[in-house]
Amino acid sequence: MSTETELQVAVKTSAKKDSRKKGQDRSEATLIKRFKGEGVRYKAKLIGIDEVSAARGDKLCQDSMMKLKGVVAGARSKGEHKQKIFLTISFGGIKIFDEKTGALQHHHAVHEISYIAKDITDHRAFGYVCGKEGNHRFVAIKTAQAAEPVILDLRDLFQLIYELKQREELEKKAQKDKHNIPLVLT
Repeated sequence: MSTETELQVAVKTSAKKDSRKKGQDRSEATLIKRFKGEGVRYKAKLIGIDEVSAARGDKLCQDSMMKLKGVVAGARSKGEHKQKIFLTISFGGIKIFDEKTGALQHHHAVHEISYIAKDITDHRAFGYVCGKEGNHRFVAIKTAQAAEPVILDLRDLFQLIYELKQREELEKKAQKDKHNIPLVLT
């Protein structure tokens, strides 16, 4: 009987430790701090950028990723390498900086990003579609570590921005309704 209780206590404490390790605090306040200013920075390599015909689609992204990887393989046979970059994710969007010079190479605002896709053949690669109507580009990136944390950060950023905008609109509507209450004199 006491061994069962000890086992249950051990399982509960290890479950608490695992939950803290696996996912960091994803509360709104923590995420706002996380994405404020420069945001979150990741070390990566730029696989390439490709013009695409649509704003979204898994097949479109996979085809573009394979095309860009083919170009990189051809360049590698000539002794060329992928550009080393730093990728930052913030309220300003995604910024890509050259690792050597620190120069900003690309900046894609959040509202310009329409789709994010994970490479099914490589757990360290992902890409996103960005641009305005009729002018979409697929940006393929290979991260130094697994791409999953980057993708989760992007998901959290988009979700946070959506929720903040929804709240702002509700507050505006409430203010408008408050000012439009007719006065009834009796």
